Amino acid sequence: MPNVMSFSKVWIVPVLFVVVGCGSAEESPMDTEAYNGTIAEVDAEARMVHVEVPDEGTMELAFTDTTQVLKNFLEVPFDSLGPNQKVRVEVVETEDQPTPTTVTLLE
Repeated sequence: MPNVMSFSKVWIVPVLFVVVGCGSAEESPMDTEAYNGTIAEVDAEARMVHVEVPDEGTMELAFTDTTQVLKNFLEVPFDSLGPNQKVRVEVVETEDQPTPTTVTLLE
């Protein structure tokens, strides 16, 4: 019986590597980038924000249902955003434009 027990233990390790490896590949972010800038305009109806980023120009960011707005590490509502606020924006590059994942208020 000890041989059967050790044989089954040997197979656990490779199976775990496969499961963990497959899971992490699905969850890995695409091309994620972060920018610091100043909010130029907020369109609450369209849930869009224009952010002036030095050396990059103006970024037009359309918020999704999963975009988080953070202040002091706590999530705050979208309407907390306003013109002239300093922000750090983390975006994922999608097909046609960057999509914000997190907008952090820096002031």
